[in-house]
Amino acid sequence: MFRDVLVTALKERGCLTTQEIYLLFADMNPRTVSWHLHEELGKGTVVRRKHGEYVLSASIPEQEERFGNIPELSRKAHEMLGKSGYDFYLSGLDCMNGLGFRVDGSYPVIVCTRANTVKDVQLFLMREFDLAITEEEFDLLADPAVRNRIQFVVLSADDFSLQKDGFAYAEKAFVDLYYCVTRLEYPLSVSELPHVLSLIVPNAFRFRRATRDRGLSNELNFLLSYNRDFVKAFADFI
Repeated sequence: MFRDVLVTALKERGCLTTQEIYLLFADMNPRTVSWHLHEELGKGTVVRRKHGEYVLSASIPEQEERFGNIPELSRKAHEMLGKSGYDFYLSGLDCMNGLGFRVDGSYPVIVCTRANTVKDVQLFLMREFDLAITEEEFDLLADPAVRNRIQFVVLSADDFSLQKDGFAYAEKAFVDLYYCVTRLEYPLSVSELPHVLSLIVPNAFRFRRATRDRGLSNELNFLLSYNRDFVKAFADFI
């Protein structure tokens, strides 16, 4: 794959010029190389250090670094799900470590999995830990005793390009967190969401894919280009 070859070369050399990238794919039409390079820029895989020079974008934390910054429950769930055979990734606050946010153990763990394994993953987590709910079971939230026991929220996901090593990219983590806060009474104040968003610099490509995967495109994509003064004035008006 173009991306794999490009990333490997950048890891080895640190920086590549446009001409060096063309030489890297000498058997490919230069226009095709330019198209793929433009795609990787849009996805946030690489960034332009200066005109004609490219480097890898800042990577998300590696797995071991994440494990040192997330609660024990999240760490154990990640390890056990990794052995279960289910496709999954953690999302929400557990993916915000290293961004000025440190998660304690008081928040339910957000887990994403394929639509056809949501119930299987829910039952797996309930066997190994405690109460897990899916996005279809919001009626359970009406009972405070049940709501306070929830340790996991299991969401369906189709786009697994929005994760790495079982952790959502920051854009997907925010979108899933927003969904849980506004739809599932997740124990985080809605007023905290702008602060969480301010901690990341969303990649437009990934953010749009994340909102599409969660079905929130119309609701959230405006955040990529909103005018702060307008939003503040609008909030005061309503």
